Amino acid sequence: MFRPRRPRRRTATILSLLLLLGLLLAAETAVRWAGLVDFPVYQADARIGYIPAPGQQGSFMNRNHWRFNALSMAGPEFAPSAAIDVLLVGDSVVLGGNAYREEDRLGPRLAQASGQVVWPIAAGSWALRNQLVYLQSHPEVVRQVDRIVFVLNSGDFAQASSWACSTSHPLARPTVAWLFLARKAVMRGETCGKTPPALQVPPGDWKSELQAWAAARPADAAPVSVFLYPNRRQTAQPALASSELETQASALRQALGPGVVLHSIVRDPRWHGGFYKDAIHPTEAGTATLAAIVAAPHEVSRLPH
Repeated sequence: MFRPRRPRRRTATILSLLLLLGLLLAAETAVRWAGLVDFPVYQADARIGYIPAPGQQGSFMNRNHWRFNALSMAGPEFAPSAAIDVLLVGDSVVLGGNAYREEDRLGPRLAQASGQVVWPIAAGSWALRNQLVYLQSHPEVVRQVDRIVFVLNSGDFAQASSWACSTSHPLARPTVAWLFLARKAVMRGETCGKTPPALQVPPGDWKSELQAWAAARPADAAPVSVFLYPNRRQTAQPALASSELETQASALRQALGPGVVLHSIVRDPRWHGGFYKDAIHPTEAGTATLAAIVAAPHEVSRLPH
């Protein structure tokens, strides 16, 4: 009577499992060695939504260096200088993200173009309401700078962003690096799901919140400039920039007072549609040009009262 050779089958199964384990360990080692998970992590709550965790640094793909100081600003520790200190406020257009080298991000580029000291505070998909929470939470920073510059696009005038995604805004380093990247690849272009109720930022009105922040500032506070940044579609069709972006100028001026200076990037002759790497984010050359515009805007880009 024929009997199956079970020990041989069992040995083959064990060898297959060991091979699979070896491949997974090799993939994990390769991913970490390549710096593919060496990215910033975030903190999240129901007030600010999320913010880069303070006191961290790294090098994405072993070439795109990044760092955040104790106040979650991109760059060195906050230490106001004897020169002009600029607080640069925005979203991913200001932050840059993993795909940019530190020196190619807007803050360093603006410092180079202006000769001033630039302190960027930003997070991907931050709305103006998120930005205002940071400014309200750090009055000592606002008090010690000489100029405040907002770079705002049409999406920034929506409700505050709440944390919802561990792939775009991870709260901790991934335990299994290859699995994190695989999940991110599968979810590319898809939403991450709903925000946990405990992390949901309550709805509010950016106009009244901006006005309250401005009204609480002393008379000798740092001047504020706002640069309205168009997306690719709005640059291709300036009429859309007018109807979707520049239309916020009146409310911004009413909230910030007559002293605010408003510029529309789409009106500056140096800006064009070839400066986009996607629907909204600038290329490295676009970032350099944006920095040059913020440092020395043409008069034609200034929005009239």
